[in-house]
Amino acid sequence: MICLSRHAVFTWAPRSNAKTIVYAPTDYTNLQFGPYKGNPSRDGSHLVVVATNTAGALVAFAYDLSARKKYPDVDIGDLPGTNAYCGISPSARYIYCFRRLGDGTEVTHIFTLNGVQIQYWTEHHRPGHGDMTIDEDGSDVYVGISKADPDKWHVIKRRLEDGRVTDLLPAGYGTHVSTRNIDRPGWAVVSYEGSYSKVAGSPGYAPFYREVVAVRIDGSGEIRRVAQTRNAKSDYYSETHASPSPDASQVIWSSNWGDSGEPVSDYVSQLSWPQPSSRE
Repeated sequence: MICLSRHAVFTWAPRSNAKTIVYAPTDYTNLQFGPYKGNPSRDGSHLVVVATNTAGALVAFAYDLSARKKYPDVDIGDLPGTNAYCGISPSARYIYCFRRLGDGTEVTHIFTLNGVQIQYWTEHHRPGHGDMTIDEDGSDVYVGISKADPDKWHVIKRRLEDGRVTDLLPAGYGTHVSTRNIDRPGWAVVSYEGSYSKVAGSPGYAPFYREVVAVRIDGSGEIRRVAQTRNAKSDYYSETHASPSPDASQVIWSSNWGDSGEPVSDYVSQLSWPQPSSRE
């Protein structure tokens, strides 16, 4: 496991409890992994660290764990709004920072590893509540829920290098997207809340409620239905938050089984995939 304390980046082997310090700077404090939504690159070699420098400024920087190399600071404290989280793209080519403005608008900044900004997505949460992955053409993309026009409440894919958007699923009650299926790329797992009455009363909406589905991210609209969750959302921690295993053979998801405010349990669904085709 890759771990951070307030003063160091280290690796931890849970079975042996062995800890190895990788990076322990003296000129940065309050090191954070994200926070909350930090992630390493797909090969586990890079991450983004959010920290406070000696001048008291909030910065983010990429770090190469294998080469033990620190990249230049990005002065995120100077960006509009406050930091929600920063992460590395799956290919380790970009730094992704999600920000919250004073009026509640959530925007995105994309930087190179050397701190050069290449994208600034000013639309609110377009997308968010999602995950990054590598597309079939090798591009880093973010798959998530849009909360802004022209694709408000749709599941969309957005390319980091140029901001190009691909609409994946129509408007609906999707709440979270996961792309942890790194050994079966090309798909994303979407958690849906809502109810039959809401969906039936919204013509043109995606026909899913209290359900987990997998969607192909090539824009074809192909889906695989995974599980009906029977979850009655009451707060953030009671949301389904489905996540696939690396080979997508299983998906873990949460549900209070229809009792709003009651304890939330985790369930695992097994998926049967067809033999790989030229599109897999």
